[in-house]
Amino acid sequence: MRSTSILAKKAERSMKSLALNVHFKHPDLGMKEYEILSRATAFLLSVDPPLSRDDSSSSSSSSKYSHIAKSQEERDRILLKQDYAYDPAGGPQRKVEELGWLEFCPGKFRPLAHVVAASHVLSPWMWKNYYPQPWLEQLTQEHVRYSVDVFDPDPSTSTTKGVDPLATFGVNPYPIHHPNNLDLALVHLKSEEGALEHMQSLGVEMLHLTDTERMFDRGDEVLFDGFEIAEDHYEAMENMNDQIEKDKQQQKATKGDGDDTRVFMAYNITGELIFASPERFLASTETPLPEGVCGGPVLDDDRRVCGIVEGIVPKDHEDERLAGAASFIPYFQLKQFINYAEESMLEKVVPKKIFDKIADLKRGKGLNHGSNVNISGNGDAFNSNSGSDARKSGAVDLDAAYMEMVGSMRQAHTSEQVDAIIGTVEREQQEVVEILERDGGDLDEIIAQVRMRTREKQREILEELQEEAGLQEAEIISEDAMDADAKSSPSISSDSDDKNPKN
Repeated sequence: MRSTSILAKKAERSMKSLALNVHFKHPDLGMKEYEILSRATAFLLSVDPPLSRDDSSSSSSSSKYSHIAKSQEERDRILLKQDYAYDPAGGPQRKVEELGWLEFCPGKFRPLAHVVAASHVLSPWMWKNYYPQPWLEQLTQEHVRYSVDVFDPDPSTSTTKGVDPLATFGVNPYPIHHPNNLDLALVHLKSEEGALEHMQSLGVEMLHLTDTERMFDRGDEVLFDGFEIAEDHYEAMENMNDQIEKDKQQQKATKGDGDDTRVFMAYNITGELIFASPERFLASTETPLPEGVCGGPVLDDDRRVCGIVEGIVPKDHEDERLAGAASFIPYFQLKQFINYAEESMLEKVVPKKIFDKIADLKRGKGLNHGSNVNISGNGDAFNSNSGSDARKSGAVDLDAAYMEMVGSMRQAHTSEQVDAIIGTVEREQQEVVEILERDGGDLDEIIAQVRMRTREKQREILEELQEEAGLQEAEIISEDAMDADAKSSPSISSDSDDKNPKN
């Protein structure tokens, strides 16, 4: 009976975080074996978007005929493989510009998941404001390797002894870091397909980002998930520095992995949002986040990733309301970074001509944008005296101009801003058509009336925002405001080092 209950608990087990290990070996430091450099939290973020709620609910629903549906899905998958050399991307149907960069990549070369982590953990030598130890300056990427552990969140049901992981997986040592020095980075699993299958059998979840359209309010609850490190990480760095200097003097190798005493313990805690800016959100928690949670996922009430843990506000901050608050990089910054990383990866995989065409599609340009389209069939593009061909030419020209305009907007604005503008235009167009069909009248006058109503609605929204300006100024500040009043704004410290504020 006990073995049956343990299996049942394992089936229900759900792990959202991975324990990240960074190993290093540098011969010039007298090292003969790999040693633990840093430990923290990471998580799996799916490359493909989630299925729509209707699709996911129907596929996961159980009935006496569910086995037939699963059998049909498997047959469809086999037939699909016969028609395509590589697996196509997954997720619901969307407009081509809404597809992720790696959804254009052949399945043979496309990862299924990103391992998301904190940049300062994967490459601590890049973060001198966190780790000023001189010996770290000698390290480069070639001196490190990575692995992730899966731990049972309920040790009472674990089949391993003590603090041993259920499984350990290798990670490729090629991190992609945020281009503007946000504390974000990602890596990828070795032998990914087999590793993910094994992780799934252990109960590890592949997470998805919060919808970019979602808005958060002060007081909203979020969940911080990750691992607590039993020994202070900064102190471990200092001890390692002393040991390296001692070993240099004694001309002998440093200690191996077995001497590292930092251990992982599963950890999660809820918090309430109290502050927001374009680069970070702050949340109050019952107790400050412990050592090791950096890089862990922050989950919303739908258990989607709404951020990644950056650190905590120093506990001695002059504003008691912010002191010790959890800091995390919000989902829209993470989304932009994922787009940057996936674009860089795709550019290395596909030929330049194909990549340029994909980039045009992502910007809203058609496949034939910029090329001569022969409509009349007589050798001259758009060369026809007929009224129908002239109308076709005009329609193509208008479509091309519209797509060019949208493409220019996407270069100057975020995708969310462009979508909002296009949505307003489409709503106004529909309203104009409805008025013409219902009441008739002069087209220009109707357009002016619809536009005036839009402006009035915008003014109402702005007035409402101004009435709440006191609350907004306390919660959301611009970078200029932060620079003008740096002393009153919270500096953020990595949970690896409360003594080193983030600039």
